[in-house]
Amino acid sequence: MLIRRIDLKYLSIILCIFLFSKSVLADSELDSAQYKYLDTSTKNTVDFYLEAGELDSMKILMDSLYQKIGEEKFNTDAYWLFSRYCFYFEYAGELDSAEYYCKKSLEIAEKEFDLKQISISNVNLATLYINQGRTETAMNLLKLAYEIDYQLDDKVDLAFTMNNIGYVYLQHKEYVQAFEVFEQILDIELDSTNEDLDHIKNTALLNIADVHVAFEEYTDLRKVLQQLDKNGNFRKENNFEGFILLSLLKGKLAMGMKDYPLAKKIFLISVRESNKKQLPIPKLNSYLELGNYHYELKEYSRAYDAFEKAYIITKQNRMLDREYEVSLKLAQTLRFVNKDQAIYFYEKSTVLSDSLFNKQKLAAVADMQAFHEVEQQKTENDVLREIEYINQIKLQENKNFLRLTVIIVMLLLVFIYYIFLSQRKTKKLNTKLSSINSELGIAKLEMETMNEELIAKNDILKDTLEHSKEQGTQLNYQNNKINSSIKSALLIQSSILISKDVIDNAFEKNFIFNQPKDIVSGDFYWFFEKDGWKIYACVDCTGHGVPGALMSMMGSSLLYEIVRGNKIYSPSEILKELNNLVVRNLQQEYNDNNDGMDMSIIAVKDDHLYFSGAKNPLYIVRNGELTKLPGTRKSIGGEMNHVYDEHTWEIQKDDMVYMATDGYQDQFGGVRARKFMVGKLRRLLEKIAKESPSKQHDILQSTINSWMAEANWEQIDDMMILGVKL
Repeated sequence: MLIRRIDLKYLSIILCIFLFSKSVLADSELDSAQYKYLDTSTKNTVDFYLEAGELDSMKILMDSLYQKIGEEKFNTDAYWLFSRYCFYFEYAGELDSAEYYCKKSLEIAEKEFDLKQISISNVNLATLYINQGRTETAMNLLKLAYEIDYQLDDKVDLAFTMNNIGYVYLQHKEYVQAFEVFEQILDIELDSTNEDLDHIKNTALLNIADVHVAFEEYTDLRKVLQQLDKNGNFRKENNFEGFILLSLLKGKLAMGMKDYPLAKKIFLISVRESNKKQLPIPKLNSYLELGNYHYELKEYSRAYDAFEKAYIITKQNRMLDREYEVSLKLAQTLRFVNKDQAIYFYEKSTVLSDSLFNKQKLAAVADMQAFHEVEQQKTENDVLREIEYINQIKLQENKNFLRLTVIIVMLLLVFIYYIFLSQRKTKKLNTKLSSINSELGIAKLEMETMNEELIAKNDILKDTLEHSKEQGTQLNYQNNKINSSIKSALLIQSSILISKDVIDNAFEKNFIFNQPKDIVSGDFYWFFEKDGWKIYACVDCTGHGVPGALMSMMGSSLLYEIVRGNKIYSPSEILKELNNLVVRNLQQEYNDNNDGMDMSIIAVKDDHLYFSGAKNPLYIVRNGELTKLPGTRKSIGGEMNHVYDEHTWEIQKDDMVYMATDGYQDQFGGVRARKFMVGKLRRLLEKIAKESPSKQHDILQSTINSWMAEANWEQIDDMMILGVKL
């Protein structure tokens, strides 16, 4: 099932305000010029009409809203209205108009450079293309939307886009890939309950049910349908299309379990409910499944009636791809009812849909014509077969005699040819023997010449080997010098890090998990204590190895200058000053250098903790529950005068605080060769928070090393996690 970008989390509120909205909009004598923008209740009413299938009411209301926004065709209201026009015309089967308005909404989003709206518009346009059968173009748009959602770190929109990507796989019958995408959606988690995400997960479950139908896994299908019923997301009042699809899946389950009376009842109820709405797709799917039911029970006349109604819906709504599907089912059914009519129907549907299905339908017509001709000539062929059988017997006797004659002649020819070859070979052998003797003499002279050349080449190889040994010695010498330099850099980098004893004196219970990718690291920790303030930072510099180490040395030096020199203790002000110093020191205002740092920093004084982060968050576990304090979505470096948010936390005894770089969560491993992911890291921290700091360190180390070992993955980045029990 495809889903469109309509805000569903307030659908229950829409039901409450629907009557009020209708009464307001009915008063057409109000001066619309006094409203510059569309109010929320009006928008909710439009969305309600769409979900309820009341397309005529939706169109009337949208036309009045179009007049209300006037000439302001490039604003948020215009974007929203054009998106709804796209949905309306798609539901109404006017696909060219739907594509026009989808592109208009995308044009507005691009003009405003609103990445979220660009992503939404691409998904809506892709949904339209999928219904038109243009799945390759749709997949390209969905991949673009996925990249935008991933960069925006919007998990709800990301799940939405992934569902439609999985649906494309489902249409291509790539069931394994589709199933994996839908499972990934079910694994997405947020810190708090989100109704939009719950709706998308339920849609993913609905699509997983389609996969089980394709594989005839009816036990698994039953479990999924029970879960969907328990969730109650697809009700007739708030999601009619999903309600019909869920009902049809129940009918398919009954068919698979051979409970035909129950299947028939479900399909008839779906047809009855669909006919109450103006939505063509639920009606089309209901009639198709009812036709499939009658076809399987060999009730061909009833199957024809259902397929004929489905065909009328596809014609009325210009669904060319579905029209072809229904046409084939009609033709297959009519073969058992009226063969002449089946051929006529094939020819008629071929003419009507030639632009899309010409080759396939011409082949189908030819098959039906051939079938009809065979049926008419069946009697004549029986007579002809008897005459042909007698003639074949006589012909076979003549062939046997001819074959025997040919075999005898061939044997004589082979014998004569063998004698000829034997005499010819004897003459050739004598000639060859004399020629070989001459060639042996020449070969002897050539061997002597080659031997002399080999001796000369051997001398050259000896000289080359000696030269290679000298080069190897030089390379080993240079490699030792480089390793020595890197080890010296490690000593220098280690010398600028605060001693573990200093941190132990400041925080009695703490651990430092530091696992560099190379000898030297781009991740480092920093600490300073004065006037009752304890400043502790976890920093991830751009790159790793020697480049990252150079950045870490500069970062440590600048932090000392800011905190100890300038006596700045506020985490947000420290990050702001550090950002400006990095931009100036690297002259990033005048070049394309974008190197910098992602970091989290805390300042502890008395019973309060102050936190600020540059992209990196802070995790606090209290009484077994993890709380995330988010960092500002800006790195250190790149542009001057970045502003960073600051959070305040009132400390309670045994609060466990974690700061981490992204190396741990981004590490590949596991049997499926995937990233460890931040969700799994959070659950791990929540689980081990009650342990001692040293044991937490050991668990983190063994967990990530085992993760990498499962698929034999090398470490891809520096890793650092700092833990403090307050």
